[in-house]
Amino acid sequence: MSLRHGTKVWVHDRDLAWIPAEVVESSGNNVTVATASGNKVIALSQNVFPRDADEDEHGGVEDMTRLAYLNEPGVLYNLRRRYALNDIYTYTGSILIAVNPFTKLPHLYDIHMMEQYKGTPFGELSPHVYAVADASYRAMMNGGQSQSILVSGESGAGKTETTKLIMQYLTFVGGRAAGDDRTVEQQVLESNPLLEAFGNARTVRNDNSSRFGKFVEIQFDSNGRISGAAIRTYLLERSRVVQITDPERNYHCFYQLCASERDVEKYKLGHPRHFHYLNQSKVYELDGINSAEEYMKTRRAMDIVGISHEDQEAIFCTLAAILHLGNIEFSPGKEHDSSVLKDDKSRFHLQMAANLFRCDLDLLLATLCTRSIQTREGNIVKALDCNAAVAGRDALAKTVYARLFDWLVDKINSSVGQDINSQMQIGVLDIYGFECFKDNSFEQFCINFANEKLQQHFNQHVFKMEQEEYTKEEINWSYIEFIDNQDVLDLIEKKPIGVIALLDEACMFPKSTHETFSTKLFKHFLSHPRLEKEKFSETDFTLSHYAGKVTYHTETFLDKNRDYVVLEHCNLLSSSKLPFVSALFPLLTEESSRSSYKFSSVASRFKQQLQALMETLNTTEPHYIRCVKPSSLNRPQKFENTSVIHQLRCGGVLEAVRISLAGYPTRRIYSEFVDRFGLIAPEFMDGSYDDKAVTLKILQKLKLENFQLGRTKVFLRAGQICILDSRRAEVLDNAAKCIQRQLRMFIARRDFISIRAATLSLQACCRGCISRKIYASKRETAAAISIQKYTRMCLMRHAYVKLGYCAIIVQSNVRGFTTRQRFLHRKEHKAATYVQAYWRMCKVRSAFLKHQNSIVAIQCLWRCRQAKRELRRLKQEANEAGALRLAKNKLEKQLEELTWRLHLEKKIRISNEEVKHVEIFKLQQMVEALNLELDAAKLATINECNRNAVLENQLQLSLKEKSSLERELVAMDEVRKENAQLKAPKTGRMLGGKSSKSPGGLPLQSPVAQWDNIIKFLDSLMSRMRVNHVPSFFIRKLVTQVFSFINITLFNSLLLRRECCNFSNGEYVKSGLAELEKWIVNAKEEYAGTSWHELNYIRQAVGFLVIHQKRKKSLEEIRQDLCPALTVRQIYRICTMYWDDKYATQSVSNEAINQMREIVSMDNQSLTTNSFLLDDDMSIPFSAEDIDMAIPAINTDDIDPPAFFPVGNVFPFKWTATLVVIRFIGLVTDALGTHDINYHSEVEE
Repeated sequence: MSLRHGTKVWVHDRDLAWIPAEVVESSGNNVTVATASGNKVIALSQNVFPRDADEDEHGGVEDMTRLAYLNEPGVLYNLRRRYALNDIYTYTGSILIAVNPFTKLPHLYDIHMMEQYKGTPFGELSPHVYAVADASYRAMMNGGQSQSILVSGESGAGKTETTKLIMQYLTFVGGRAAGDDRTVEQQVLESNPLLEAFGNARTVRNDNSSRFGKFVEIQFDSNGRISGAAIRTYLLERSRVVQITDPERNYHCFYQLCASERDVEKYKLGHPRHFHYLNQSKVYELDGINSAEEYMKTRRAMDIVGISHEDQEAIFCTLAAILHLGNIEFSPGKEHDSSVLKDDKSRFHLQMAANLFRCDLDLLLATLCTRSIQTREGNIVKALDCNAAVAGRDALAKTVYARLFDWLVDKINSSVGQDINSQMQIGVLDIYGFECFKDNSFEQFCINFANEKLQQHFNQHVFKMEQEEYTKEEINWSYIEFIDNQDVLDLIEKKPIGVIALLDEACMFPKSTHETFSTKLFKHFLSHPRLEKEKFSETDFTLSHYAGKVTYHTETFLDKNRDYVVLEHCNLLSSSKLPFVSALFPLLTEESSRSSYKFSSVASRFKQQLQALMETLNTTEPHYIRCVKPSSLNRPQKFENTSVIHQLRCGGVLEAVRISLAGYPTRRIYSEFVDRFGLIAPEFMDGSYDDKAVTLKILQKLKLENFQLGRTKVFLRAGQICILDSRRAEVLDNAAKCIQRQLRMFIARRDFISIRAATLSLQACCRGCISRKIYASKRETAAAISIQKYTRMCLMRHAYVKLGYCAIIVQSNVRGFTTRQRFLHRKEHKAATYVQAYWRMCKVRSAFLKHQNSIVAIQCLWRCRQAKRELRRLKQEANEAGALRLAKNKLEKQLEELTWRLHLEKKIRISNEEVKHVEIFKLQQMVEALNLELDAAKLATINECNRNAVLENQLQLSLKEKSSLERELVAMDEVRKENAQLKAPKTGRMLGGKSSKSPGGLPLQSPVAQWDNIIKFLDSLMSRMRVNHVPSFFIRKLVTQVFSFINITLFNSLLLRRECCNFSNGEYVKSGLAELEKWIVNAKEEYAGTSWHELNYIRQAVGFLVIHQKRKKSLEEIRQDLCPALTVRQIYRICTMYWDDKYATQSVSNEAINQMREIVSMDNQSLTTNSFLLDDDMSIPFSAEDIDMAIPAINTDDIDPPAFFPVGNVFPFKWTATLVVIRFIGLVTDALGTHDINYHSEVEE
């Protein structure tokens, strides 16, 4: 095809599929075109199609074969132009294309329009569905051959409505005489709403989508009158009964039933949202549709087709039973892999389903929850789990609905009646079109398989029409190729290896899955050109259909292909007391009843039905109607190019165009050809001429080949009409150029004469005007020269006077400026002298101050060195107190021994009294010995206090332990007396609690007051240090050390003294720790530092004391959750000493005690020391560098010393900290109530 500048073409567009354009430039395979919007697009020449330049002048052609250029964009835009004029029907040869208008067009379908098309030859009137119906009727009557009308298209394209119109016209031309009651044609027409109610549903694309294929065979007698009818259905979508997706709906009949007030009350129904089979989608109503009115229409349709009132009630009773069946839910039973009813609601729906099915309730439940397996030994009842029970419930619902639908079809056929003697029939096929969605499953596979079959039939028919056309015109057509899709049909249906055969084989084996099916499929057909494996899925496969590639998801292929008939279900419903239900499930034969399941392949059954349909169609003369959905919005006057072009491809319209293109797509009557292209050879148009001869001469002049001259038409190959149009355009262009040339010459000569006359007149006027202006200019010039002379004289004189005056002023200013500069120079010199003098003075003074600061710094460093020496000396003296610590350890061990003996004494209270006296006497002797050792230790401590105050603290600790021992002896004496009075063991423990008085007899303070004293002491210490300008660093270290000592003191007391290791004492200490926490928070981190973390040991120990149900705690929970900082030895000590004086609860379990005992035993072998106490090191951990960084660099001479520090005295800071801690020990021990009051006075001294 030659594309020159200005050629009208079609170019591909992403959004509009094809758009009109005009060639701007052509170079090689690339063509530059300009679209209507002004954009320039570069496209390949093979992707550019020629466009008729005159097509915009008319509203499209009625027959696509009359297009000048029969190509895809030409077909698309011809339909678009006709649709804009509400011309929804267009021919492509004998094929009718019907575009859904989505609006009522009553003028197209009235009786008058039927009368117009009755008996009119096909093609004389405008395209119409009545024309196709009339052509099929006339062909049947004239040739005596049965006809078929195949209506196809996607959901929402108007197939069902077109089928109704065809049947309406056939009943018009072949109806019986008026007055017959309930005629066959009326029953056939009324069967449509009935089948729509039970077989149509809302989908994403259509509110009234047929979910089954339908072939209506209307039978005629020899007079052309309707004598009978038969309806055959194909592939009802059974899965929709139990599973739908939003925003689709279930079948219309369920919503109509729920909208009937009488049936709702009768069958215990309600709103559709209350039923599982209906509430999976939130769409319950359709726009413009009243379900109650549709229910009444369905009832009237049942009356017309001859369904009795009893059967009608049974039908809706069965539908209600299906709804109640879907609301039955299951939960796991007591046995393994068993199921029971979930709740009372499920039991209610089970009861309703059993009542509506008129069957036994228990037997219905048994068939849902169990399966009976027949073996040689007998029947085995197998329980089903919840998933299997739900699957069985859904299978029962699908089976009942499918058999109900088949019963309706059979009832319609039997009611309408079939004419067995009829020799002529017209079959109307309303079947789903090619489908390609985002998710394509088993239903799409079957639907597209059917369309492949119909497409093959369509291709053969179109090819046959082409042959008939060529034969009629007596031209040669032997070399035309035929396009066939037999390879993809063999891939799907061929035995023994085909997709359906492999699918049936997989369904035969219970353990087969869609993975095994896909693996076997790819194994056999991996190299097949029509089958591909999906890249991102292991199980999905892609088939190359005639309309394009479709990817199928195989997850549900096996489940949807298996049409199991459960024996228990059939037996149950066949025994129903409702005759209608029992008739739906006749008794199975003995061979069929041997297995609980009876397998039937849906795909194979559909294949057989399809094969029977194709055999029927092959015996008839077909007529094709392709329905097109113009827009996905379902609104009028909306035409989406991409959607329509896809439907044309799927419907085979473009395939018919391709078949036409393979032969002679362009065909013109000789007269039309000569009228259009005669101007190319005007030499052959003189006088009278023969149109056929002139046509031949024109084609020979252009040297065209492979054309054919028929009897009445000329047949051109694809592209030859473009050459003719191109040559015609050249002739018209040359003629136009000649006319334009002569017209331009005439216009140019006329304009020249006119302009020349005007020019002469204008030149005369201009010359006179110019002369007058020149004279006036010369006179004005002479006057100006005279004025300029006198003006220059005045200006020069004025400038001279002004210049002299300015020179005098400048001279006076220069002289004054020079004098002032000299004066300022002398003044600056004098000021510089003064500045230099003061600068030298400041420099000497700065050097002096710097020297003085250096001396002060050296003094500070020297004093710091002396303080460090003193610190090391004090540490060395503190280490010499080791001997005292050994004595302390010895006393602790003896104290432990006494404690153990005390426990032993409690256990043998009923022992001999004299043995107790002896033991007490021995203990008193031991106490006296210990007193002597304590006295000796006290003397050593007093001597040591003169050198180190720390030793004094250790001595006071020993006195504290002595007091504790004395109290233990008093307690033992009291126990002895009580044992003397009570000869039986006591139930409560007498040891514990804090005495209200001290050993000296003085009353102790209340617990709250004791902790308040500690808080007051801390506040006083903090305020004193801050008043005396102690750096925050030292305050933080000191406070941290104080709280560390609190932690050590309280924790060691808890481990050493059993009266402290009880529930009440834990609550008491916990309240005190809360007060300390408040103080730390108020003191802020700047002064408190990490003080709260120093109390970690006592906090965890007290937390363990006050918890309840310790016996439920394991060792791991205690170590990880409660006491992570404590060692096993310390936890073991607390657990063995603990006792609950408040609630009498027990300590941890024996198992935990045994575990800790084993760990402690192992640690005794590996550790160097067996002490469970904390080390009471009172040293403050900081270095000289820390002190140097904490103290700001200030001049100490400018700061007055504190009032209580002697001037010039170096007071060791460690000694001060030690005194503070000793003072604090007294407060803490007061809080514990275990020390003598006299201890405070000794510490204060």
